[in-house]
Amino acid sequence: MTAPVNTRLVIGPKASLTPRHAAWFMASLAVPGLGIAGVFAAQGFWPIFPFAGLELSALGAALWVSLRRNRYREVLGFEGGQLVVEFGVLGNGVGRRVVLPRGWTRVVLERGRHRNDPLRLWRVYAGQRVEIGRCLTDDERAGLRGRIQELLRPVAAGAAAGAVGRGPKPSTQDLCSGE
Repeated sequence: MTAPVNTRLVIGPKASLTPRHAAWFMASLAVPGLGIAGVFAAQGFWPIFPFAGLELSALGAALWVSLRRNRYREVLGFEGGQLVVEFGVLGNGVGRRVVLPRGWTRVVLERGRHRNDPLRLWRVYAGQRVEIGRCLTDDERAGLRGRIQELLRPVAAGAAAGAVGRGPKPSTQDLCSGE
C-alpha cells in the first residue's frame, strides 16, 4: 500500500468543552454559591462572601486555561520531499514552524525520564529534535509514530527511483481534534 505523497495530519487535544458550555457550567456553580454566601452574609457572616468570590475566580481561571489549551494544534505536512511541522493556537496562526527533509527524518518514540512519565514522540534530523504529539496519550503517540513511518516510506523508495513529487491528491486527516 502506498500512501499519498502530500498529506497533512492535524493533531489537537480531545476537547469537548466549548466556551458556551463553560459559561453555563460557571453560571450553574456561581448562582447557588453566591446565593448561599449572600444568605450567610445577611446573617452577619460576611467573611464568607469574599471566599466564595475567590473560589469562583479560581474556577473561572481554570476554565479559561482549559479553553485555551483546547485550541492548541500541531500540523504535520508531508509535502513532496519536505516535512513541515507547524505549532500554534487556533485563531493566532502559526507560532513555530520547522521544515525537515522528508527522506532523512526519523521518528523516535522514547520513554520519559521517570517510570510514570508519558512516552515522547520526536522527529529527528541531524541532531535537531522536534517533539510532536504532546497532547496525545501514549497509545495515540504509538499509532501516530506508525502512521508517520508509513508516510515516510514511499518517499524514501520514490527518491531512490527518482519519483519524488508524483502521487495522488493531497489528503488531510484529523487526529484527536474532536472536529
